[in-house]
Amino acid sequence: MRKAKHVLQAALILVFCVSAALPLRAFAVAEDELVSLAKTSKKPVIADFGLGFCMQCKKQAEILNEIRESYGEKVIIRMVNAGKETDLMKRYGVEWIPTLVFIDTGGKVVLKKVGPLGFEEIRAQLSRMGVKL
Repeated sequence: MRKAKHVLQAALILVFCVSAALPLRAFAVAEDELVSLAKTSKKPVIADFGLGFCMQCKKQAEILNEIRESYGEKVIIRMVNAGKETDLMKRYGVEWIPTLVFIDTGGKVVLKKVGPLGFEEIRAQLSRMGVKL
């Protein structure tokens, strides 16, 4: 049953994403890296689960680049390749892309949101986590 679910998810991802010859914007992330990064850096982490050819994921990446420019070193943003990091997706309960996972400085997931979030929505969540512009 699980295998069928993952096959269905992969098929749906292909339906919703447009294929293009673009480099992947994600990289391998060790399973514990996101939590330990938040704890050791004392900065919140935003994990962006997506694929380089998914149009909604590209839109999310553009917004996260704006966040990175605005917040600088106050927040850590990690892109996670949903096609390769399936164990990490399972760990965080990610079933659809794009999905953003917000991790506080204590290593706790405080929000998991499916679909592209706008700049103001991300800013509001960061503010709730104590991060100001």
